[in-house]
Amino acid sequence: TYSESNDFYESVKDALLVVLTSPQFLFITEASESADKEKLSDAELASKLSYFLWNSAPDAQLLAKAQSGQISKDLNKQLDSMITDKRFGNFAEQFTRDWLLLDKFDSVKVDKKMYPKLTKRMQRYLRQEPVEFINHLIQENLELSNIIHSDFTMGNDLVAQYYKIQNDNPQGLKFRKLNLADKNRGGLLTQTSILAGLSDGHESNPVKRGTWVARKIVAEPPGAPLPNVPPIDEEDKTLTLRQKLEAHRDNKGCRNCHKKIDPWGIPFEMFDAGGFVKAKFEADSELPDGTEVDDLNGLKEYLIGQRMDQVAFSFMKHLATYATGRSLKFDEVAFLKESSQKLKGSGYKTRDLLKFVVNSHIFNTK
Repeated sequence: TYSESNDFYESVKDALLVVLTSPQFLFITEASESADKEKLSDAELASKLSYFLWNSAPDAQLLAKAQSGQISKDLNKQLDSMITDKRFGNFAEQFTRDWLLLDKFDSVKVDKKMYPKLTKRMQRYLRQEPVEFINHLIQENLELSNIIHSDFTMGNDLVAQYYKIQNDNPQGLKFRKLNLADKNRGGLLTQTSILAGLSDGHESNPVKRGTWVARKIVAEPPGAPLPNVPPIDEEDKTLTLRQKLEAHRDNKGCRNCHKKIDPWGIPFEMFDAGGFVKAKFEADSELPDGTEVDDLNGLKEYLIGQRMDQVAFSFMKHLATYATGRSLKFDEVAFLKESSQKLKGSGYKTRDLLKFVVNSHIFNTK
């Protein structure tokens, strides 16, 4: 303190050090009266909801509702109010970026000679496409299957121009729903921010794309690669990419990992690093469970038809992890796996999935 040191600046430094390293400053703390699980108070619930859905501290109106006990009294009504608020865009931006690894698209160095239309400006709008897409699904409470395949996307005039979408109602840079006639488009899997981000900016990369599907879409991640595993030989031009992958899998220690990755990634060979269908491609694949698909369209049909339960579980797992700001416990993962089935009958509506997570003990207990 100043009285002890007689040095004003050192005293201020000491005070700031205590504040900035305090758990109450670094984390959203929830006071517990026992070791047992307890329901969040309305004030704690208001704070947690605000940081989850608005990425900011609760405002005066939300705090007033907490003080009067209105939040816990009708939590779903409060959720609807917060979701339709424009600040929900903060959630859409942050969650979509974290879940889909959009930072990879931000950092990829695009080959300008091969993809001259994929300029920095175009990348900025294509980067916003999945964010607006997820926001639209939740605002309209559409079925989660749309993330695998849909007959629309979200974009502005430049996005429409990039994808060669017929644009009868130009509205400049404003994002809105764009109907798709191209059967190879639709869903997150064919959006350029995903396809280019999971490439080297020059060539497509089935290993990156397959790992992304395994981790982010079906929540069946492969194990960590063993140390000192040789990389895929990129220099040998006499072999096709499929042959290079087969040779790489023959290395000791590679096979078990790649059989959980490559089958998901090979169907993406239909698309180049710029997000367009290649003139020639080999995209037929035998998936981990033995199902054979011809290309990415076949993979989409498989995911919606046979693995939609797992896709829904994966989405809820990523949603719950983001909502709580921590890794889920084993029993929490098991709870989501089992309980998500309750929403199957209604088609796994996206807003309903979000509400389910918030109403669960994973979110609203301490």
